[in-house]
Order: sequence, then structure tokens, then C-alpha cells
Amino acid sequence: MSLELLFKPRSLLFISDTKKRENFLFSPEICENIRMNLKEFSGRVFFSEVLETNDKNFPEVDLVVLATLPNESLSIIPHLKTKFLIILSGGFDEEQRKTLKTFVSSFRILGPNSVCGIINTENSLNTTFEKNLELKKGKISVVSQSGGVGAALLDHAISQNIGISKFIWIGDAIDINECEILRYLIKDKNTKVILLYLETIKKPREFMEIAKKSHKPIIVLKGAASEEAKERALTHTDSLSTSSELYTAAFKQSRVIEVETIRELFACGLLFERYKKRKIKKVAIVSNTGGSSILAADLCAKLGLELAKFTEKTKGKISEKRTFIKVVNPLDILADADGKRYKEILDIVVRDKETNAILIIAQLKSCAIKPEELETLKRLKTGKIVVACVPGEEDYKKVKFFLRDTFPIYSEIDDAVKVLKKAEEYGKG
Repeated sequence: MSLELLFKPRSLLFISDTKKRENFLFSPEICENIRMNLKEFSGRVFFSEVLETNDKNFPEVDLVVLATLPNESLSIIPHLKTKFLIILSGGFDEEQRKTLKTFVSSFRILGPNSVCGIINTENSLNTTFEKNLELKKGKISVVSQSGGVGAALLDHAISQNIGISKFIWIGDAIDINECEILRYLIKDKNTKVILLYLETIKKPREFMEIAKKSHKPIIVLKGAASEEAKERALTHTDSLSTSSELYTAAFKQSRVIEVETIRELFACGLLFERYKKRKIKKVAIVSNTGGSSILAADLCAKLGLELAKFTEKTKGKISEKRTFIKVVNPLDILADADGKRYKEILDIVVRDKETNAILIIAQLKSCAIKPEELETLKRLKTGKIVVACVPGEEDYKKVKFFLRDTFPIYSEIDDAVKVLKKAEEYGKG
């Protein structure tokens, strides 16, 4: 069955049980937040408080969202008339999970222990309990096996104003798993990049085959690498993680991009949302501070990214424009550079035949450049990969405001260089 109605239901029913205080996760306050979020949904929405109705005569809908304790859930589920069921609550033991699986022939199940369910920014479907959620629409979709890590991923996306298409918390995945979600997102026209947090893969061979055929970048943050974490993952998602080394090798063979942190996950997501797969061989660094350019060059060398050697034509044009600049890569255009100088130099560098990608470093503190002056870079014309780094969170936000989504912008040199390395590796596949 297609997952289309999971993400685009025409009608939805939310069932909660806020009277039982032992269900601490889905308290009256939490359930009210979910209700408020669901009122923004573009389809038809029904609400049911279990103890108030008790007759279990539920309306027929495309999607049911359930926030009740395991025993109560199992008494409700046989009475549902739906195509998809999201079980937010956890705590189901092995026998209860077996019982849940018997209903899969009637409707598909996401969860249990999904915790937050799904978000689809296209139709304002939001089954989370995050209050006053302001999520920017975009083309990045995120999948998490963990409720807590998923919440952290969501917080990062909001704080960095990263555009999101869909968010999915798969939980224990007794039915709908990461493979099925992956297939859907690969075909989804509103998804350009897929980010995943995984602790285990229930069907590794199937996952890798799907990933290998994907025309969209798939970026994975893999949890449960250590032996201690593997043991915890078993109780967390009811699935045992396997060797980290085996996964890393399989990811490489399947062209899956593996990262180590949440920040790096989204840093790569921003680049691959903007740029399609292309080969990177040599990088040019243009900076208004010598120290930052040296740090970037050192990291390039450490990661195996080759710096471009500018052609004589490029050197001549830069020297003609700015005689006081020593034309080497990394290129220090000096601390007194304004927006005009940045644009002049970059217009030349992006045309350099030896250069495949450009890293722009624009430091505000102790330098002459003002954030609004960098708006001139919106008119930079090139088919090459361009990323920018503005050191410091506050200065990054100022420049981001003026440049918007002209190209990926990062607040750390490490992030900017690492995403170029990931793009280089992906371009080889």
C-alpha cells in the first residue's frame, strides 16, 4: 500500500486519554498541544477523549493518531476504521507488540513509541506536541528512529531556519519501517535530500539496495556504535544494532553519506538541497582574514581536499583589479575588503578553469565588511559549488538574513570544509 495517505490524509482522528495521570508523556497539557497543532491541518479533523465517549464508535478516517496507554490502545484499535494508524505512546511489551501486528492486514501502523509521529509542511500536518512550532518549508526530509534525537533534530532545524518538507519518527517500527519510508521519500516530489538518524536497520540488504538506486542524496547519522550503546538500543527500539564498521562499509558501497553529528547532518543537507551531484577535484578559498583561510586550508589537506592552483589568466585579472593582493590559494583579500571587493574577486575566481568549488569566508568582527554589503553576492553567476562561512553564530545570522538561500552558509569553518569533502566523495560515486 502506498504511504500517500499517511502524509496526505483527507481526514484525521486524534484519540487521547488525558485523565490517566500515569500516562505522563501525554498529559492534558501535551495532548492540548497536539490538538492545537492538528487544528492547523488542511484536512478534516476529529477529536476523541476516550473516557468521555467510551462507546468506541469512531468515525471512518484516513489517519488515526493514538496517544493512549498500551492496554487502552489495544481495546481501542479493533474499533478503528482507518487506513493508517500512528501510535505515539510507547511501553508495549512483546506480547502487546504481537497483538498490534495482527491488525496490519486491516491498516498500516507507524510506531508504537513514535512519540511525535509526522510533520508534512505541505499540508500543515503536525502530530507533534511542540508548541507554537514555526517550521520553514523546504525540500529536506528527516527520519528518526528516536523520539528524543528526532526532537533535537527538529529543534536544530528551527533554530537554524532550515527548510523542511517532512519529519518522520518511526519508533519501534513493528510495521512501517525505514525502508518503506525511504522508498516513499525518494519518489516524493517535495523532497530533494533525505536525512536519517538510525540506531539499527531491520532489513539492511533491502535498505542498501534502495539507497544504491536512489537519485537523491541520503545522509545518515548512525547511533549505537559502541557496545554499550548497542545494548541500550536493544531496549530503546526493540532492535539490535550491528557492527558500526559493517554499516560504514555498506553505506559507502550504497552511496549513503555517513556523518557523525546532528550539526554535520544538517550541514550536508543544506549543501545537497542546493546542489545536484557533481564532481569536485579542486577547491578555492577566498577569505578576508589570513588566519581563517589557513585553518580552512589545513582542514582541506587533512581531509584530502586538493586546493586549486589558479591559472595565469586568473592571477593576472586579480592583480589587475587589486595590485596589493598576493594571488595564491587560499586567497586572502584582506580585512578591509568591502562587498565590492568580494564580488570583483569572486567573479574572477568562479571562472577559473582549475577550480571546481569555492569556499567564501567572511569574518565581520575586526574586519571592514558589513553584513548588508555581502548581499552583492546574490548576483554571483556560476555553475560550481559555492559555500560560505561566517565565523560566529550572531554574525552568521546577520549575513544569513541578507543572503537568504543564495548558497549554503555555515558558522564554523569545519562545517563548510567537511560538507565540501562529503560532496567530493558523493561526486565520485
